[in-house]
Amino acid sequence: MKPLAVSLAVLAAILAFSLWTGCYVRGRTEAWSDQLAATDELAQQERWEDAEAGLQRAYADWDAIQTFLHTLMEHDALDEAEALFATAFAACDEQDGPDFHAAIAQLNTQLHLLAETQAISVKNIL
Repeated sequence: MKPLAVSLAVLAAILAFSLWTGCYVRGRTEAWSDQLAATDELAQQERWEDAEAGLQRAYADWDAIQTFLHTLMEHDALDEAEALFATAFAACDEQDGPDFHAAIAQLNTQLHLLAETQAISVKNIL
């Protein structure tokens, strides 16, 4: 009976951690999305210095949890988000509104896909 209890406790801990990481990543993604939306709005107003500062803050927030994310997620998906941040920085430096807006939209999509990979869903289980 004791081995069954230990096995069930381990499974419960794994489930709890999985649920927590899904919520955590979703919360972080929503925060990044809000930061990027504000940054995009600044760029549309031609406030490029403020847009760059906002993008820097979003990237610093993203970069702060990279070690944790690399333990959970596929590295190619994280690398794609990193490349999209670089694209957004380049468009911001050039003050290219359409390219910046497109890069921010692609980055938001990629970040939401990352959150989706951590969600508890039939698609992820199967």
